[in-house]
Amino acid sequence: MLAGTLAFAIGIICLLSFVNLPPVWGILFIFPVIIFVRIHRLFKLVFMFFIGFYCAWFYAYTYINKTLPEELENSDILIKGIVMDFPERYDDHVRFKLKLIDIDNTKGVSWSSSPVIRLSWYKPAQLVKPGEIWQLKVKLKRPYGFMNPGGFDYEYWLMRQQINALGYVKESSHNHQIENSSSYFLQQIRYAVAEKLKQVAPERLYGLVLALSLGERSALSSKQKNILTRTGTAHLIAISGLHLSLVAGIIFLIARFIWSRFYFLTEKLPASVFASVISFLAVFFYAALAGFSLPTQRALIMIGVLMYAIFSGRQIVFSSVIAISVFIILLFDPFSIIAADFWLSFMAVIFIIYTLSFRINRTRKLTKWIYLQCYLSLALCPLLILWFKQIPVYSVLANMIAIPLIGFVVVPLTLVAMIMLFMLPSISDFIYNLILFISNMNWNYLEFLSQQQFGVIPVTGPNVFTIVLAIIGALILLMPRGIPARWLGVVWFLPLIFPIIKKPHDSEFDLTLLDVGQGLSAVIQTKEHTLVYDTGARFSERFNIGDAVLVPYLRNNGVDKISMLIISHGDNDHIGGAKSVLSHFETEQILTSVPEKLPLHESQYCSIGQTWEWDDVRFEILHPDLNNSLSGNNDSCVLKVTGITGSVLLTGDIEKEAEKALLMRSPEKIDANVLIVPHHGSKTSSTNHFIDAVSPEYAFFPAGYRNRFGFPKQDILFRYENRGIDTRVSYQTGALSVKFRKNGLQLHEFRQDNHHFWHYQDSVIPGSN
Repeated sequence: MLAGTLAFAIGIICLLSFVNLPPVWGILFIFPVIIFVRIHRLFKLVFMFFIGFYCAWFYAYTYINKTLPEELENSDILIKGIVMDFPERYDDHVRFKLKLIDIDNTKGVSWSSSPVIRLSWYKPAQLVKPGEIWQLKVKLKRPYGFMNPGGFDYEYWLMRQQINALGYVKESSHNHQIENSSSYFLQQIRYAVAEKLKQVAPERLYGLVLALSLGERSALSSKQKNILTRTGTAHLIAISGLHLSLVAGIIFLIARFIWSRFYFLTEKLPASVFASVISFLAVFFYAALAGFSLPTQRALIMIGVLMYAIFSGRQIVFSSVIAISVFIILLFDPFSIIAADFWLSFMAVIFIIYTLSFRINRTRKLTKWIYLQCYLSLALCPLLILWFKQIPVYSVLANMIAIPLIGFVVVPLTLVAMIMLFMLPSISDFIYNLILFISNMNWNYLEFLSQQQFGVIPVTGPNVFTIVLAIIGALILLMPRGIPARWLGVVWFLPLIFPIIKKPHDSEFDLTLLDVGQGLSAVIQTKEHTLVYDTGARFSERFNIGDAVLVPYLRNNGVDKISMLIISHGDNDHIGGAKSVLSHFETEQILTSVPEKLPLHESQYCSIGQTWEWDDVRFEILHPDLNNSLSGNNDSCVLKVTGITGSVLLTGDIEKEAEKALLMRSPEKIDANVLIVPHHGSKTSSTNHFIDAVSPEYAFFPAGYRNRFGFPKQDILFRYENRGIDTRVSYQTGALSVKFRKNGLQLHEFRQDNHHFWHYQDSVIPGSN
């Protein structure tokens, strides 16, 4: 079974490596294998490989076939659909999934049956609820996300969630609820429970109770999520494998104890068999409360396999339980195979069994628990580095207290309190007060740990080969006592601890224009220094480009300190992520045209004449002149960087007036090989004289997909192309990287270099919005 599951998984991974999805007729290749499958065991493995491959192909084909047609993008359309899930509430909007029932559009474009849309509704007049059928006027776009080194693959996440379009609800008199439906009955129950919880649970406790009761974390504040991340306890505030396993274990022991007290019952049915049924039913109920989310589905399948083995009286082989569980999970959710939660959950189980079997099987319970936390932190360290680029130093101390407290006390009390909500509210109130008291003590402890210096160690993003070596090293270190030379496991960790980072040589530098949507953020790296030019936008308290794009990129490139941060001007799409970046990195110097907008940090005005050299690379500020009267966009800091083989000009959002000032002041200084086009390609910039004076080989347009301004404007794009200049738009290319090397310029487009079939493929003419 283990070999078959491995072949099945490899088949899925093979499909996921495709740039374009194989055609339908490709499935014919499996039939010769089916004919020979009984001849040799090898053919059975090949058969399992093809089953995995075509299972993933079917899910992918179904998803892509339901994707929003291009003709319907960026248009106002009237739709009718049913609310599928628990709506996420935020300060100014609500977000929910809608299953399309009908569409009314004047373009006569057909859309595949029952696609799923993720909608945001700002300041809705009425809150939507699961099971309600609504008519809404919406504006939609295809699944799209930023693509940057070290960044989160949002488009892959959307495919896993089977979301076929994104959009928002527009204000309209057509927006109204049509009727209620009996569909999504489970989600309606969850919503009713959440509303009841909101009435009785203390405000400070509501987010925690909601997460532990229903698996919904949207009510947790950004501060709470940050504390959980820094202490490595985020897995506790979501119904997952840990919670279901604890519930299963507790119910199993209680049921077996009670049943075994009655001899006449055990004669008819063994206590362990009865306990396995009751335990699985309890876990099934708990998973239903969580809406059968993907983590609970995995845990439920694994527990179900284990309980079936007990029920049937079969000998339990750990490897078979894992293999069967992985097979069933991947059969229903093949895309989970490259997700962080999939690997973390299974690797955690594997390492727990491994360490309990070989390392700490004879120690006392308290000592065993301490050792287990230490060994598990060591074992999971490579995976945490791979996906999160950091190590929560105090996770051992945090989990040592938080896991038993939440798992054995808070979770059971929460479930009992939730059941009592509709039966005995007074008892429920008492239990919630008890939960509040316990949670406050635990939370104060976690908050204390999160505030300690060096609570999180950032690590350079490794490759998969380095992670595999580190996992092998962990297995060697955790081998049974008595086996000689276990210390050699440390050697396997060395590539992870001391990664090889390719840096420019003297007089060379790298430019990366990050894909940040409608905004700007660029990074210049020399041999020993890093300069960040603008930090993208801040969209809300929960999301900004600094956290989502810039910090992961810098971590992935091994940056631990920023030599200089330049904020060109004060617009949100340029300064919005600055607070996050400054909180994560020591920054030696800040230059900006708006120092008053960074009151908590020592910064200087950028002004013409400021020059410096790093590693034989020259940096010069060409604008603004503090003596002129320009302001706003025209006051943007203009930076020129010159190395041995070329230069780049970063212009912020300057417009015609600033371009004219540059031409009058020093036209010979603004020529460059690469130009970050002013103001995202708007019609207020990029005059003919300015373009001719710069005369770039490449013109990069920082612009967001389907942005509301229609940048870059088609006229401006053609203005550059008509001069033979190579133009690139960031939303089409992902992060744009130019390496200025002694042997010439090397250009890389991250979206093209890392493209897979689920990623956005552009056929939109920029500026045609």
